[in-house]
Amino acid sequence: MDSHNATLVFDPIPFKGGSKIATSDALNLCDRESCHFIILTVDPEYWQATELCAQHTVKVAKLWHLAWLMKHHHGYLYWLNQCLLLIQLFFALLRFNRIQQVVGASGPGIDMPIYLAQRLFSYQITQLVHGNVGLSRSIGYCLTKADAVFYLPSTRQSLLDAIQTYVAKETGVSDSEVIAQCYLRSPTYQVFINGLPKSRWPTLAQQDLPIYFWAASLLKWKGLDLLVQALKECSAFKPLSTNICFIRPKDTCLPISEAPINIRYTNWYDDPSDLDSIRRQSSVFVSTSHNEPFGLSILEALAAGMCVIIPQDGAFWDQNLTHNHNCIKYHPNDAQSLINAMLYASNDASVLKKCQTNALLTAQQYRAEYRYLRLAQHINGDTVTPIIRICD
Repeated sequence: MDSHNATLVFDPIPFKGGSKIATSDALNLCDRESCHFIILTVDPEYWQATELCAQHTVKVAKLWHLAWLMKHHHGYLYWLNQCLLLIQLFFALLRFNRIQQVVGASGPGIDMPIYLAQRLFSYQITQLVHGNVGLSRSIGYCLTKADAVFYLPSTRQSLLDAIQTYVAKETGVSDSEVIAQCYLRSPTYQVFINGLPKSRWPTLAQQDLPIYFWAASLLKWKGLDLLVQALKECSAFKPLSTNICFIRPKDTCLPISEAPINIRYTNWYDDPSDLDSIRRQSSVFVSTSHNEPFGLSILEALAAGMCVIIPQDGAFWDQNLTHNHNCIKYHPNDAQSLINAMLYASNDASVLKKCQTNALLTAQQYRAEYRYLRLAQHINGDTVTPIIRICD
């Protein structure tokens, strides 16, 4: 591999999730002749199975980690973990010399080593932000040093708060919000919305029987416990046929839901390889996530022509979908409201059909080929708007 034109992708997340999938889909749109990638990752198996590896020149390198140390997100043990990752990043940068660009695939709090290493190596940082960032000076520092930041619109306030915290401490300026806003208004910061590539467009789901479908990780905030409660209460008078696909997170200190659980007419699948086939056998998708930054599984359900049931929580899809038109909404964290929504979908065939039909039309607006275009252009080096820093 010609490392002169290579982009290093830093991925210290130990399990598969929406952010990793979105990153690989976006990078796969980059120019295949000029863009070569080095993936430094805790999870090489995921990347080796992607279309990115199949269609581009890619070198996947293992990022070793200590499971118990990865669970710490602040304090001395967090910084010890960052130092261990930093040492490995140093060796990778020396091995693949003349790296000109490094992509942080997760968020500045997780990708901290790429900012520390930049003090000794000369490269540009492109930071991807798939979820809210933490409120800390160190994260604010990273956000002011990145050469480009591509972020989901729902994360904007958290970015502003982190930058403001750093600026207030460093400058002593009382009105640090003005300076923070200055960063976010600069061309360095670009909003992006996730999309689905044509190659991974879901198979059309069956439209006849109301069979429910849930797919997410077991992280508590994904809300599996709410679905389990609703299914248990509902089974007393009308059991609902449900398929539940879950990913069990690795090396995290965050609370995790229990799975599988014995519920009548409920099938459980642990990170299935045939997810599309299971979804195809279902017809109604249920989201129970708490303030999901985006919700790639919801988009996949829309693209499969499913009726989606989502919480009315002000998150991305709540703002972009309409009740009784292309979705059914319920009160968040309310099991009875969720039961009512699920029964509504099965009892009113006209609403179910209408939501399924409009779901397909809505999904067409989220094709990866143009949703990730600006990010791919930047990685290619031909971004229309120049990436510059201000307020330094």
